[in-house]
Amino acid sequence: MTMSANRLRAIDPTNESAARGRWDANTIEVPSTERLALVRELPLPITGPHPPLFAVMGAHGGAGASTLARWWVHAADTGMAWPGSTHTTQRVVLVARDCIPGLTAAADRLREWHAGLTPDGVAIVALVLIAARPGRTPAPVRRFRRTVSELAETVWSIGWHEDLLVHELGELARYTPSDPPPPRRAHLTHAVPVDVHRAGAAITDRIAATRNEKGTRS
Repeated sequence: MTMSANRLRAIDPTNESAARGRWDANTIEVPSTERLALVRELPLPITGPHPPLFAVMGAHGGAGASTLARWWVHAADTGMAWPGSTHTTQRVVLVARDCIPGLTAAADRLREWHAGLTPDGVAIVALVLIAARPGRTPAPVRRFRRTVSELAETVWSIGWHEDLLVHELGELARYTPSDPPPPRRAHLTHAVPVDVHRAGAAITDRIAATRNEKGTRS
């Protein structure tokens, strides 16, 4: 996604509204100003029959957010910027590669959110970690992953899918909440991978449950 600079802004960490953090401010190491994410002022794109249920945000370039937003028909790609417009959803699924640089970027975004440095209304509903390579994840990455995961309420892992290397985004199959689980070895042009379906369904159910709880309390 390409967004012009005049439609993005940085959050001012000196703003008093930033004091409304999710965790005790004394427990959060706030990222430096130059490491803060930008904000998307425009509403999210509506690419399906309904407005998106949640935004997919990359913690860093190459995280895989655009691919997940393509797979999940009820999601929208917000690039590496917080969704700042109240005209479309501000629920965020944060995405990062499962490697030290990717986890570091994810930690920055999560700490930024906990510290109240994101636009009013933004809520991170899940962290999705995508394999950085095929095969077993190195032990130092697994250890760091456990630390970063403590900053997120829900964490989902997506494996390495080799066939993504030979397909454009527009060729990929799409998942909607009413879809049954896909076959385990389905081609990516015919069905989303099982782990993508599982994560998408769980995230959707969690959002629905949260909305129902709010409705019950009101």
